[in-house]
Amino acid sequence: MSVRPLTTAAELVRLTDAHPVAVLDVGSGLSGPGWSVEDSGRAVVVPRRSDHGVPGAAVLGDASGIETLFADDRVRDWFLGNGFHHLSAPREHQHLVERHLPLGTRGGDWDWMWTRTAPPAVPGEGRVVALHPADRAEATAFLEAHSPRTHGQPFARSGQLWLGVRDDDGSLLACGGSEPSEAGTPTLAGIAVATDRRRSGLGAAVTAALTRRGVEEAGACALGMFADNDSARRVYERLGFTTGMRWRSRWVDTQALRPGERA
Repeated sequence: MSVRPLTTAAELVRLTDAHPVAVLDVGSGLSGPGWSVEDSGRAVVVPRRSDHGVPGAAVLGDASGIETLFADDRVRDWFLGNGFHHLSAPREHQHLVERHLPLGTRGGDWDWMWTRTAPPAVPGEGRVVALHPADRAEATAFLEAHSPRTHGQPFARSGQLWLGVRDDDGSLLACGGSEPSEAGTPTLAGIAVATDRRRSGLGAAVTAALTRRGVEEAGACALGMFADNDSARRVYERLGFTTGMRWRSRWVDTQALRPGERA
């Protein structure tokens, strides 16, 4: 049949022509079976957890393949019956998913970026220091005050690295964190600068330090950013990041059809 189960990371990499999302974001951390099509277009849908660990799914592929995937009852039943709370698809193709799968309007547009190259030296990088689990409350309060949209959660899970810049009095001026993706790639989040210190290079310094360490330790680094944050995008591109996917994420509508129910 045109649509068939996808069960291994190797299949995912092959069917996406080694797309960086498939290699660096999901990769060997593929947490369960998905679905694929490759003779009516080419597309895959696989489990992918959010940066907060909430189970969901992600779609990669061309328009024809995505249309074929989600026209298949088995794929829709798989999504609706496995406790997935959100789905991310290429922004230009998300409407094709909506034709077949009743998602809500809650969610947003964001870009996934990646690099395999350590950034150039950045002024102020020498001021960057390690933060520690004892700094969790301080870092969380800092993010709430200076970057309320952030998805960063300081020291919420094991494997996180948090760095910051402190003023002479010890107060935080900037911070940022890194956490392994499902594939093990250090993925940045929570990069923020005190409101009155923006455009001072502190955000670039924290980002560069995190990226440098990620590339040195894992050979790559990635991040997710809100699609409308052009100032951050300029910083990330200057540090060597490339946009690998322009996502549109939607959370499941509580009124969504359940498996076996069809309009």
